[in-house]
Amino acid sequence: MFYAAWVFFSPNYLGHAINYEVANPLSTPAHIVPEWYYLPFYAILRAIPDKLGGVIAMFGSILILFALPWLDTSKVRSGNYRPLFKGFFWIFVVVCIALGYLGSKPAEGAYVIWSRILTAYYFAHFLVILPLLGLLESPKPLPASISDSVIAKNKPAAVPAE
Repeated sequence: MFYAAWVFFSPNYLGHAINYEVANPLSTPAHIVPEWYYLPFYAILRAIPDKLGGVIAMFGSILILFALPWLDTSKVRSGNYRPLFKGFFWIFVVVCIALGYLGSKPAEGAYVIWSRILTAYYFAHFLVILPLLGLLESPKPLPASISDSVIAKNKPAAVPAE
């Protein structure tokens, strides 16, 4: 119901005000930004000063996600048993959110510097950190089966019999 109310009664609530200005073919608005889900990739595009290099980096940041199964060299796939991986995962989440924020800001000053630093970390996470974590990290012991792991979490504390 909430979704339906949002779609039918206020569909343009999250839209940009510039979308309602009369189009002028002779001038481009100073600050155009894509939708929120493209902002991290837009920040990567603008972080590279060369136009072709920026386009390659942007598409490379998307294509590297397809190579992820081969870049993660760990035998254990679950993050529940990899403590170092958990920490680096949350750092990566913060980096992606920060890139999204920087993608919505103008490409000038400190915004560009931070975009470059975070872009370097984005690629280093996949090309350096993940392969090294798989080789260097010693995971926690795995349960014999999935059900052992689930039962251990849901098992009530032992109560003495009366």
